[in-house]
Amino acid sequence: MTKSVLEPVDVVVHSQEFRVHAKVHMRPGTSTAWLLNTEDRAFLSLTDASLYRPTVVDPPPESDLRYETAYAAVAKSHVLWMAGGAPDSGQDGFGRQPRQVFVMYPNYVMQGLFHMRSETRLSDFLGTVMGPKSFQTLFDTAILEPGPPGTRIDDWRVLQRHAFVTVNLRLAGGVFDARSGGPARDESAPG
Repeated sequence: MTKSVLEPVDVVVHSQEFRVHAKVHMRPGTSTAWLLNTEDRAFLSLTDASLYRPTVVDPPPESDLRYETAYAAVAKSHVLWMAGGAPDSGQDGFGRQPRQVFVMYPNYVMQGLFHMRSETRLSDFLGTVMGPKSFQTLFDTAILEPGPPGTRIDDWRVLQRHAFVTVNLRLAGGVFDARSGGPARDESAPG
């Protein structure tokens, strides 16, 4: 019998309840999305875990640290998104192009790229991934803090940047297609 070698990888798991800095043990050649989308285990196993209050400020203040443990298990159904691990390379090729999107949460916004066919509507893409594969890789990601009312999203403060994150689209407040939007129109201007 061939024994599978698992490699420890640093990750940050974000949920509505907390944020965990830990290690996840992955098989070489697998992605974070694959790990989170597997249905045979409802919990994500983590080691060397530090549990913080839920925040996207990076690094989290020490005052936000709540608990440290050698092992933790987090319900996958509660994971909003996860930084670290390995990207889903299965999104490359087959006519897929990077498309900029905004993934909305109550207190922050993610700006990044999904890889999808250029003729595919965002609603169709979301419809196909909302089955058993709700965790998707978002590339070239910036976590943005919303600015005051009336400011453009391009002017919002960047809180974090990641080469990729894995988002749970079931728990996102919304996904906006950046290519269909334009500059905000000033309704108070004459014209």
